[in-house]
Amino acid sequence: MRFLTMQRPTLAALAGMSRATPAVTAATSGLLPLWANVAVQGQRYASVKAQGAYKKKSKRGIPKKLGAKRTGDQFVIPGNIIYKQRGTLWWPGENCLMGRDHTIHSKATGYVKYYRDPARHPDRKYIGVVFDKEDTLPYPPHAERKRRLNMTEIPIRTVPERPTAESPSGIPYQVTRVQEGEPDRVLRLQGDYSYREDNWKIGRLVDTTNLKTKRFRTRKQYFRQRRWRREREITGQRASEKKRAEAGEAQGGARKGGSKNGSKKVTAKKSKK
Repeated sequence: MRFLTMQRPTLAALAGMSRATPAVTAATSGLLPLWANVAVQGQRYASVKAQGAYKKKSKRGIPKKLGAKRTGDQFVIPGNIIYKQRGTLWWPGENCLMGRDHTIHSKATGYVKYYRDPARHPDRKYIGVVFDKEDTLPYPPHAERKRRLNMTEIPIRTVPERPTAESPSGIPYQVTRVQEGEPDRVLRLQGDYSYREDNWKIGRLVDTTNLKTKRFRTRKQYFRQRRWRREREITGQRASEKKRAEAGEAQGGARKGGSKNGSKKVTAKKSKK
């Protein structure tokens, strides 16, 4: 087999040697078997590229982490991932959206529902979010649309009304202050067991008692206002003086012009006489 796989030039050389029958001397008789072995083996070339040492790859690849991240009736907030997939195994339904990698996210705060909607598509499966855990999807046709408008329902706490009588320790909740020349004031019991008026009533004392409040909160504001007022007065005085000076010059010029005209008239009368 090795002889058959040799290259054609080598085969041609061997064929020529077999045809020729020269006289073989004693000196060349010993070299002939060596040349024959070389011709039979042929020239070998590298058929496989040499490679360096390599590490065998692990059988465990990087996980894709696909599948459901939230189950049915589980609470979610806007932006939560509900289902991660490759392709559209599930479609976004009520209050959900699909990303560019087919991941389904929640758009509202509520509870997850997995359902089918034959009215929209006979074969597709949908994922939706409802505000009330007891609701079921899909909603009936022509039903009232439920929206939260980015607001969360918070129950309003009802503050129990205090009785106007005494506290359990025997201290009255409120007392009335009576003073001559002033209206009656209701003082309520505070946390430190002192009686005091309500804040909104204290703020209205200025209107009810005719008190005069300060116009400026600090001395700095007062001096700034006084300096500005004084500069304004000086500017007004200078402007008025300038106007009076201009008016005086105008009147003086008019008087001089009138005196010249009068002298001309007198000279004209004398010349007539």
